[in-house]
Amino acid sequence: MPPRAGLPKAGNARSATQELADRIVTAIAIGAYSPGDRLPSERDLAERQQVSRVTVRGALKIVSELGLIESRRGRDGGTFVTCKRVDEVSPHTAQRTLEKELPQLEDFFDYRCLVEGLVAKTAAERHDAAQARRLSELLKQFCETSDASIAREIDEQLHDCIMEMAGNDHLAEQSRQLTARATLGFGSEPYPEESLPRARKEHQELVKAILDRREDDAFRAAQHHFTLTLAIMEHSLDGRPL
Repeated sequence: MPPRAGLPKAGNARSATQELADRIVTAIAIGAYSPGDRLPSERDLAERQQVSRVTVRGALKIVSELGLIESRRGRDGGTFVTCKRVDEVSPHTAQRTLEKELPQLEDFFDYRCLVEGLVAKTAAERHDAAQARRLSELLKQFCETSDASIAREIDEQLHDCIMEMAGNDHLAEQSRQLTARATLGFGSEPYPEESLPRARKEHQELVKAILDRREDDAFRAAQHHFTLTLAIMEHSLDGRPL
């Protein structure tokens, strides 16, 4: 089982705080959070990143001072991503973070793709009619939206549906752990707007293979689709095509 995502052990509180701030900036830069999105709560961030809430507060303060996030009070309050562009206020942060993270992730992504391929193959074999209708509807919703934030939410529901089709709790838990590791510990898949055309095409191929019960095709479609997260990170780092 892969290790949980988290910050490397830091020598002091300041370095841990700055490193988490850099990760949050990078998550925004690669499209894991879009303008208007609410970040996870302090408690959730602390648990996902395996740091203290004091570290989380300090990191959020740094990112807020850059103008990339803002706090809102009230029942629907929280910490929200603003419309300010990362490259205007912290142009080198994402590159610096990804240069360190990507070499550690490339072999891991191969493993993730194999697991997700198995999930899809099992879903193709085991799904029922009600699950098939639900998956078809989610695909339709995904293909109709051009909003990256909405696409991210539907993507999560779509892949949760595929995991339910597979009907194996161990596979589902493994998939969730791999998603956390693949997304710098945030559990939020990057979806910049320029990635949506490729994501639509790949979702269509994956869903069709599952619904047609073409198990090997479903495996290959999922294996390829889950390289998209790595491609988005590489695109953010050096402009490599998606």
